[in-house]
Amino acid sequence: MKSLSVLAGVVIGAAVMMTGCGSHSLDSVDASKYVTLGEYKGLTVSVNDTTVSEGAIEEAIKSDLESKAVLEPVTDRAVEDGDTVNIDYVGKKDGEAFEGGTANGADLVIGSNTYISGFESGLIGHNAGESVSLNLTFPKDYQSAELAGQDVVFDVTINSISQNVVPELTDELASQINSSVSTVEEYKEAVKSKLEETKQNTAKSMVYSDLLQLANENATIVSGNKLPKWLVKQNADNEKANFNANLSTYNITLEKYLSNFGMTEEQFNEEIQTFAENIASQQLLVEAIAQAENIKLSNDDIEKAYEDYAKRYSYTSTDDFKKKVKEKGGEAAFKESVLTTKVEEFLFKNANITNPEMVTWSVE
Repeated sequence: MKSLSVLAGVVIGAAVMMTGCGSHSLDSVDASKYVTLGEYKGLTVSVNDTTVSEGAIEEAIKSDLESKAVLEPVTDRAVEDGDTVNIDYVGKKDGEAFEGGTANGADLVIGSNTYISGFESGLIGHNAGESVSLNLTFPKDYQSAELAGQDVVFDVTINSISQNVVPELTDELASQINSSVSTVEEYKEAVKSKLEETKQNTAKSMVYSDLLQLANENATIVSGNKLPKWLVKQNADNEKANFNANLSTYNITLEKYLSNFGMTEEQFNEEIQTFAENIASQQLLVEAIAQAENIKLSNDDIEKAYEDYAKRYSYTSTDDFKKKVKEKGGEAAFKESVLTTKVEEFLFKNANITNPEMVTWSVE
């Protein structure tokens, strides 16, 4: 279950999904009672490649242009791969129309592999207004037992042909795609900057996670019943609440979900418990390093984090984001995530980076 996977660090993600953390707080805990720190300074790590190739820029621009493509009718040629055809068809088995094999006015992109093998390719080379008979065979593993492996005939009439026309990149189109630019050159620079930012953020996230994992491996952390019971329970309760909230968006009950995956409630609770204990260990490790190095959160740290998250998740304002976090009772958890980032930054500043040329983000 993806939602139960243990993260290398205590990553909050979309903080609006957080639930309350209870009455206890980690900053009142003496983490050294639970964690014996090993080496956490001078750790050796590498940074993933953060360079952006010209090919990647071209692909991103191509994707943007394709999103602005429009269908235009084709009247002077036959069907080609990539065209959209509007068709009527009747599927017959042993001369009789079978259920689900008839449609009128259906749009089909040739090459999309929407229909069984041979259907789409069989229309290539034919013109609008033509009728075509396609002798085809359903796959042996087709979902309908009555049709699996059976020979059939589709009588198809091509009503019309259209093609996707990708517009040329102009200053006007560039400004439509990105309202902050006014020329093609500015747009290309913006695309490059966005790709660089994405690669930098990914590399940064990965190396921070690696450092925290190494610090974890070098430390000795209590486990099981020796962990603070309130912290484990808090994590378990939060995870269950978030898990059920996610299920509710799909109108699925926990019982139905567990049944679909062949899992008992007891097994589910065991996974939740393991998850909660692992997260507790990570939280205590972060707190232990913070206490050992006197790393504390200032109001400025927290306010800046709120601003960053609000922007990242496209909130209209920082205050709106703060309100949502408060409504979910996630203020303490949010502060924990900010502290984790601050500890990760400390580890990074004190690490041995094997390829410092890849550190293309600012390090305060």
